[in-house]
Amino acid sequence: MSIQIFILGSLSEGNCYPYDIKKKIGKHLDQTDAKITEGTIYYNFEVLHKKGLIEKIETIQSENRPDKTMYGITEKGRLALEDSIYKVFQKFTNVQSLYAALVNLDKVDNQKIAYLIEDIIVKQRNKIEYIEQQKPEQIDANEDLMDALWLMRDHAYQTIQSNIDWLQKLLHHVQSRVLKN
Repeated sequence: MSIQIFILGSLSEGNCYPYDIKKKIGKHLDQTDAKITEGTIYYNFEVLHKKGLIEKIETIQSENRPDKTMYGITEKGRLALEDSIYKVFQKFTNVQSLYAALVNLDKVDNQKIAYLIEDIIVKQRNKIEYIEQQKPEQIDANEDLMDALWLMRDHAYQTIQSNIDWLQKLLHHVQSRVLKN
């Protein structure tokens, strides 16, 4: 999950503190194995701030506690968020790489996202065709190696097919969003 996309998406809905984002991310990550530390959150806030994508809105100081800084998104940040979401789809590596973008589909042109998903599906189908053409028995190897190669081939095939099935569902979802608008 791209933490920066998630941070920018959250700030595009309203100003908040890094700790608030940490709680939001925690809710979304309860279903995954990903662990996001407070240090990671604060580091990414600092990176986004240095890039001019977010700005400090207010800092509250109290005697017994660390300063608490509220952030907001800049116009440059809104543009970067949209661009980052499109890039995640353009540079698809696996389904999990899309998670942060999925919770921000309301911030982009869903028709464009649909085209990008269709392109991903075509590329995934091309991978399936390539795998189907590969025959491990064409190499000279012992039985254990042949078994391993067939198992790896099967795993790759099943994973890609699973991705295609899920991407088809996502495409349907995105297309239904386009029809609503």
